[in-house]
Amino acid sequence: MRTATYRDSSYRTRADTGSRALSWALSLGIAALLLYALLRMGGVVRGDFGDRRPLSTFDVSAQGQRAETAATKRTERARQSGRQRTAPAKRERPVERPAETPPPPPPLAELKLPGVMILSRSDYAASDIGKIKGTAPAPGSGAEGQQSASAGAGDDTPTVGKGPGGEPLYAAEWYRRPTRAETSPYMPRGRAGWGMIACRTAPRFHVEDCRELGESPGSGIARGLRQAGWQFLVRPPRRGGQPLIGVWVRIRFDITIEPASEQSGPGE
Repeated sequence: MRTATYRDSSYRTRADTGSRALSWALSLGIAALLLYALLRMGGVVRGDFGDRRPLSTFDVSAQGQRAETAATKRTERARQSGRQRTAPAKRERPVERPAETPPPPPPLAELKLPGVMILSRSDYAASDIGKIKGTAPAPGSGAEGQQSASAGAGDDTPTVGKGPGGEPLYAAEWYRRPTRAETSPYMPRGRAGWGMIACRTAPRFHVEDCRELGESPGSGIARGLRQAGWQFLVRPPRRGGQPLIGVWVRIRFDITIEPASEQSGPGE
């Protein structure tokens, strides 16, 4: 069995009407705020559109094109006539001036040094001995040629025997005699006698490849000469006026003993 209840219908109706009015008021307020916000941010563009000018029409027929072409021609003619009237006067040609030539440089002062002779190019060319023609007669022509040939033959260094290997042996001619200080460290002390060696001539008056030829029995002088030979300066033999390098020359030393000191000297 259901319990009977009583509800006041008049109170419920008044409450619903008030709440609806409040909802409508809030909705309108929110819409007004949104519209105001759009206007402030530029979301709605205000003002008049267009320049309020009436629309104009134009004709695209052949007659309209002719009229437009005639008007364009008249405008071009007017522009050309205006250009001709306002044409600038002819420019005057600039006067050409001759180029200025720079002044010549001053002549150099003559260089003078004490004790120095300054030669020009022509002087240098004249001093070239390679271009000077010889005036001596050719060898073998006449009496003078025979004399020069005999003189050349006399300048040849004579041989004094056979060297190592049977090669010619020439007598040595000193370019500079060795000193006592150069030979004494190699010579035996307290012994007199002689020693002989053979050496090959080398460039710049030196000798090399020295070998013993003979000595006083038991003196050891030839061995000392062979060891000191790297210091010897000897003129090379000559043949036909030309020095001979690489040939054998004979070098002899004679050593004597004096009471006060040991005396030695080269023989050849």
